[in-house]
Amino acid sequence: MNKYLLKIKDFFESIKDGFVDVRNMFLEGNYKPFLKPLVVLIVVLVVLKFLNGNAKSSVAEVRNRVEAEKAEINNEEEYKNSKAIYEKLVARLPPEAEKNEWLLAQMVSIFAKNQIETTKTNKHVLEESGIFTLSSVHYEAEMDYYRLGRLVESIENSEYFMRISELLVTRAERNVGTLRVSMRVHTLFAAGGPKKQGT
Repeated sequence: MNKYLLKIKDFFESIKDGFVDVRNMFLEGNYKPFLKPLVVLIVVLVVLKFLNGNAKSSVAEVRNRVEAEKAEINNEEEYKNSKAIYEKLVARLPPEAEKNEWLLAQMVSIFAKNQIETTKTNKHVLEESGIFTLSSVHYEAEMDYYRLGRLVESIENSEYFMRISELLVTRAERNVGTLRVSMRVHTLFAAGGPKKQGT
């Protein structure tokens, strides 16, 4: 145990002697040969710290720029995709200038083409929602299965966007094979959408 204590004591005494030597060196003016390398070392350390800080700052700046450009590219792609979908939809919408009578005229033509007479037509409804206007009308008619299939096909496969939003089918009481059909048909008009042909 005493061996270890002696070693520790020797270690601290050597440190003490070292400090005494340094002090004597400064008192006698013998430090000058060490001054230049010390100053150079301090300058090098300061420059390295500065460059390291600048490097980190530059790396962070480049990373932020790359991430910003990547986000911009992603946003641009999303915008282009959304715009393409919107333009494709708008191209199938009927002319906005005709929104007051277009759906009624189309449905009259479709019923006539399929030789179906309506028993009741409810009021045509227009609902504004942002740049879109929802147009809908409710019909009731009697027909057989074949004409019902043709009617649905004519509406859903129209050149312009039309959809059946409600469809209720019951059997007509007096005629076997005849159906009583209640349906609501709607379409959309977009502000700035397709113009009337010839304009």
